[in-house]
Amino acid sequence: MIGNERQYRITKARADEFERGLSTLKKAGLGSDPLWHKVQQDSMRAQLDDLRGELREYDTLRRRGVEAVEVTSFEELPDALIKARIAAGLTQKELGERLGLKEQQIQRYEATGYSSASLDRIQQVVEALGLRLGKGVLFPKSHVSLERLIHRSDQLGLPREFLSSRILSMKVGQTNGGTLTENEEKTIALRAAARIERVFQVPSALLFSEARIGLPSSILAEARFKVPGRADRGKVRAYAVYAHYLGLLLLECTRSLKVKPIPSEPREIYDDVLRISGEFSLESCLKYVWGLGIPVLPLRDKGGFHGACWCVGGRSVIAIKQGTESEGRWIIDLFHEVRHAAESPADSDSAWIEEFDRGGKSDDSDEEEEATDFAVDVVLGGDAEGLAHECAEESKGRLEFLKAIVPRVAERHKVRTDVLANYLAYRLDEEGQNWWGAAQNLQETGSDPWAVAKDVLVANIDSSALNPVDLSLLVQALA
Repeated sequence: MIGNERQYRITKARADEFERGLSTLKKAGLGSDPLWHKVQQDSMRAQLDDLRGELREYDTLRRRGVEAVEVTSFEELPDALIKARIAAGLTQKELGERLGLKEQQIQRYEATGYSSASLDRIQQVVEALGLRLGKGVLFPKSHVSLERLIHRSDQLGLPREFLSSRILSMKVGQTNGGTLTENEEKTIALRAAARIERVFQVPSALLFSEARIGLPSSILAEARFKVPGRADRGKVRAYAVYAHYLGLLLLECTRSLKVKPIPSEPREIYDDVLRISGEFSLESCLKYVWGLGIPVLPLRDKGGFHGACWCVGGRSVIAIKQGTESEGRWIIDLFHEVRHAAESPADSDSAWIEEFDRGGKSDDSDEEEEATDFAVDVVLGGDAEGLAHECAEESKGRLEFLKAIVPRVAERHKVRTDVLANYLAYRLDEEGQNWWGAAQNLQETGSDPWAVAKDVLVANIDSSALNPVDLSLLVQALA
């Protein structure tokens, strides 16, 4: 960001230099390497656009005044204070004079994002500039402390480790290995509160008060939501709200995805994946689902649920949260949620959130059973029952033979061994026979399924569609 007239002049000179360089490059012609020539032009044009954007922002602020500066969260405040000073037509020296401070102090504040300024000082700057703050910017009258925030967040189902890894991207209570100062602690607490309000719709002021606190019921009210029996219900519900927020971000930064009809026949999906990619891997399945216009969010936090699907305004987004390295399990969960997406009425909002057992089965409702059967049939080429019967016939009912037979049958029909093994283990489990150990030994592992899904996501999103705070939270979710 341009902070003063000197920086403005320097930026303008650099923009003029890039403009002349780009003009010279265009006149030089394509040369012997057209691709390299294009890369050079694109790089220079991108840098020129960035410089012009900074110049336009500075000019706009000076022209429109402080009223043009909008602040909707505490995290936006440091940049907003610089913008407000520019919009007010004040130099750093003039702002310092209003506050009884030296110019160098204002320079230090702005260079460090006001990280060394106390909350009282920041409020003085806000008042000196006449900056109006939105509801999301909190200067609470109640006592602000990080420990208070941690305690209240835990009541919401957000434990300390979640705050550290997903909300703040730092170990709560420490920075750079050293103890936080009281001022730094308060600033971090307010920043965390602003992010919690953004994600969980819990007013920041409540996080430092004594009032009753809880998650809004509206987010999960319409979800077909089953909490695992031994799980902490509060934490599962809180994580579901968090995943829903991330899903909305994915929909926001994938608006260019074209939504296509989801085939109703499992065999059609199986054939499409093979036709497009030549293989039935997790990566090829993910690319196929993204190609249907359905973003897929991979998560790896402990606890909560394994799969979720939200439909928002006719667009679907899927979340997969598996702890296993088995690609087959990830693929089954993926197409289970695809089935839910296919069942969502057009132009309506709906949600499914579920916990799967070790065989990939979720609760015993008809639609959940159908979704899992659909997923298994997709991966097994539309003939799960036929393949199971073939394995049973070749083994002559002897479980000890199955471990050698399943890979042969899978190879013969060009389907995944791991999924066929899991399906057989589930069928045998229903008959009172335990074959899960052998099925586990037939799982295909090696690559990190979460990393595969993350790479596909990164290749398909437009991160520029998100504001810096939302982008930061999405990046932390994928860290």
